[in-house]
Amino acid sequence: MCPHDHSIDVRRRQEADRAVAEPIKAKVDPFLTTVECADMLRLSPRTLERMRVEGAGPRYVKAGPGVRAKVLYRLSDVTAWTTARSFRSTSEYAAR
Repeated sequence: MCPHDHSIDVRRRQEADRAVAEPIKAKVDPFLTTVECADMLRLSPRTLERMRVEGAGPRYVKAGPGVRAKVLYRLSDVTAWTTARSFRSTSEYAAR
């Protein structure tokens, strides 16, 4: 057995592991905390909390029962919310 054969086997296994893991990663929709979401949107966490009360912010998930359950935001929901608020000119949003 050639000394390089072992390293080739290891590389093939690593490539196979990555090939299996990639589709799984692609299906995961990461969750953001209020602070992470606020940072991403360049808002204060308090502003994001107020927007939740008013129903003006991105969709969110309550992780657990009760009013004190942790609030999480799906990255896809935040992205969709920002996309829906994307404009080319001031006349676009004045008409809405």
